Amino acid sequence: MAPTVFGQATYCKEHLTPAHKLRKPMVEKLRRDRINTSIEQLKSLLGPEFLRQQPDSKQEKADILEMAVAYLRSWQQQQQQQQQQQAPSLTSGLMTATDGYSHCVQEAVSFLSHCGAQTQAHRLLLSHFQGLQTSSRGSPSPPASPLRHAASCKGASHAGGALWRPW
Repeated sequence: MAPTVFGQATYCKEHLTPAHKLRKPMVEKLRRDRINTSIEQLKSLLGPEFLRQQPDSKQEKADILEMAVAYLRSWQQQQQQQQQQQAPSLTSGLMTATDGYSHCVQEAVSFLSHCGAQTQAHRLLLSHFQGLQTSSRGSPSPPASPLRHAASCKGASHAGGALWRPW
């Protein structure tokens, strides 16, 4: 059975009581000073708001805190409204996979169209992406993954050939 020590906890509690009694008022004063300083900073930051609400009366701490909360709530609502206006195509903050895919294809076509280099690979990519754009308008889902597409292309051209395996 594990030993239990009851006397030590009582001894420590009795021993720290005078120091605790001396320190408690100082800690409480520091805490009140921090609260008062923060409330004064809030009051200075929200100065015009205070003048609009009650220009002649002295503000209590609770009034200052209530005004700060009301101001922050209205600011948060404005931010949410701005975000909703800036992103009308987003559904509840998230793009669907199809929208993201279509946007990516459009960006790639735009880049390739304005790119100065005209190589064979460039032309093939551009024609491939333009074909995807026209086909994606008819069907809402993106085409199969590139690996499946490449496998189907190779399978069609090498129908009778053996599959390459790395081992």
